[in-house]
Amino acid sequence: MRSPQTLSPPSSDSSGWLATWMAEQLLSGAARRSDPAHVQGDAMYIYGSIGVDVALTSTGAVWVAEYDFDTVEGTAVSVKWRPAERVERLGYLVIAIRRFPALRRLLPARPADATSCRACRATGDWYVFSSDRKESLRIRGMICKTCGGLGWQSPADA
Repeated sequence: MRSPQTLSPPSSDSSGWLATWMAEQLLSGAARRSDPAHVQGDAMYIYGSIGVDVALTSTGAVWVAEYDFDTVEGTAVSVKWRPAERVERLGYLVIAIRRFPALRRLLPARPADATSCRACRATGDWYVFSSDRKESLRIRGMICKTCGGLGWQSPADA
């Protein structure tokens, strides 16, 4: 599989850059096609783990498939796709950017009046705190559930 970093990032002035960029990723083998039901446009996988797959569509929508492995052998696994919204969508995009840096363009720009996220200490990582919040454990690679991995919040979200 070809590394996505070796491919040229889309230029900022091109219309439809995401669809073009995705087609290049899929053609090169850097990404794998996804086929979520009831979704407009092409889609490619951007994340997967036990019980969850995440796809990005050429329209910029993020879709999540959740399924259960706890089934009787020989029975069909039920997969249900649903759109990811708000913080969940941001979190999956932040994860995808680790592999596909060009997707950074899908993240919002930090507004001048945004505040640093207190939940993650502006790192974007998930923290587990003691009950008195005096001690914490930073879990790198896991996304903050408050800011979606951005490290900041707009006044509307805070």
